[in-house]
Amino acid sequence: MVKKAFVLLGSLVLLAASAYGDGVVTTVYTSVAPNAYGSPSYSDYVSNAIYALMNGLGAWGNPNDPSYYSQQTAISISQMIVTGFPSWDGQADPGDVFGSAYANELGNRPLFGVVIDAGTGAPSISISELSFSATSNDPGALLDFGFAQGSYNYSSNYVGVIFGTDGNPDTYITSGPNTQLVNEIVGRGSGNADAAYCSGCTIAQQQAAINALYGDFNVMTQFSGTYTLTDPDGDILSSGSGEYDVAPEPGSFSMMLGAALTLGLVFVRRRRQPPQR
Repeated sequence: MVKKAFVLLGSLVLLAASAYGDGVVTTVYTSVAPNAYGSPSYSDYVSNAIYALMNGLGAWGNPNDPSYYSQQTAISISQMIVTGFPSWDGQADPGDVFGSAYANELGNRPLFGVVIDAGTGAPSISISELSFSATSNDPGALLDFGFAQGSYNYSSNYVGVIFGTDGNPDTYITSGPNTQLVNEIVGRGSGNADAAYCSGCTIAQQQAAINALYGDFNVMTQFSGTYTLTDPDGDILSSGSGEYDVAPEPGSFSMMLGAALTLGLVFVRRRRQPPQR
């Protein structure tokens, strides 16, 4: 696979009326990411994700590094928890469990990566037309969230692509007005997770705080997300969905019970991190 050359032109503005056709395709790719709020590996994960999505790859990067991008449709609860203390895949003190590269990670968040392709010809779509909604099928709708049309902007996380013609390279839009017209949008994706915080806790208490979250998921078996591109007249131009099958953790009840005993009187501050746009 030949790596695409990048020509950044964030200030280019194409504000002409969109010439919509019937060929806009939205494809969603699910992958588990490091915690965007504080993870030292997150920016490298994003770079790996964008490269993989642009080049049609299911994985990219170093498999032994937390920045590794790998598409997956099956997920465990442990991969849906972020923390205010070091953790990875549901394990506190991750450097001891997974190696030094993971020592300062802050948990994991499932993301719904997206590629929206309007085909060749004149640029005809913009990220200003994009919206997103996600649902989890547990009774409490733990991970439900959404972003309205107009919420997304071009950046290194959501790249607009104007296809080159006559042998010229593609142009990549990473800044400027979100109304700029492009041929393709490639995004690392939005996502959500449950969160654990335990100020001043021991490692055992941190682990207990993670384990205590398992009950929140309450028989969740699916977590799905849908992107919708809507034209200026309010008509849906394209829509695409992705879904995780959520597997329960072995012995989750005993983990919850052990968490309650370990935490004792330690105050555990539990709040949601905001969903990731």
